[in-house]
Amino acid sequence: MKKALTLLNTLIIGFAAIVWTGTGESSDPVLADREIPADVASICALSPAGEIGVCDQPAFSRRWVAKTVRGDLFIVTNEHCTGNDCRAWLVEKTASTATTLLSFDATFRLREDKGGYPVIESYAGISATEGAYSRYEWNGNTYARTASRLVYNVDGMECGTREECRLAANEAVMQKQVDRAVRIWENVGGVSWI
Repeated sequence: MKKALTLLNTLIIGFAAIVWTGTGESSDPVLADREIPADVASICALSPAGEIGVCDQPAFSRRWVAKTVRGDLFIVTNEHCTGNDCRAWLVEKTASTATTLLSFDATFRLREDKGGYPVIESYAGISATEGAYSRYEWNGNTYARTASRLVYNVDGMECGTREECRLAANEAVMQKQVDRAVRIWENVGGVSWI
C-alpha cells in the first residue's frame, strides 16, 4: 500500500510539473549563431582613419532576458571586444526571425518593466573625467531614449552631475578636505587654481 501511495504521489507531482511548465516551456530559450541578426554579426572595427579594418571572428555571448508576447529577448555581446567602445544588442527572437531592437553601450543595467521589455540604462565613458548615462524604454513599437545625463568623475570616482559635484565640493570644504574640493572644481568647473 505504501509503495502504491508513493508511486501515486510521484505521478501526481510529475503530471503537475508538466502542466505547470507548459508544452515546450521546460527548456531554456536559445539564440543560435545562425539566428544572430546580420546587423550584429557583421560588425567590423573601424581604423583610426575611419576605414573598415580586418574583422576578427566575433565570439558572441548570448543571455536570455525575458519572454514577450512575440517571443524571447536576448542580450548579445561580442566577447572579443574590450575597452569603452563595446556595444551590446537587445535581440528579439520570434517564431520566424530574430530582430535587433536596440544597440547600446556594453556597460548597462536592465530594469524590469511590464510587458517583458526591460528598461535599459547604459553608460558610456566620454573621457577620463566625463561619462553619460542613457535610459531606453519600450514604447509599444520600438525602444526610445527617454533620458540622458552627463556625469563627472573625479579621482576615479563618479561625483554626479555638475550640480551634484558642486554640492560635493562644498561638502568637502565643510569637512576641511580642500584638496578634494579643488580637484572637483578643476575637473568639473574648469576652474584653474594656482
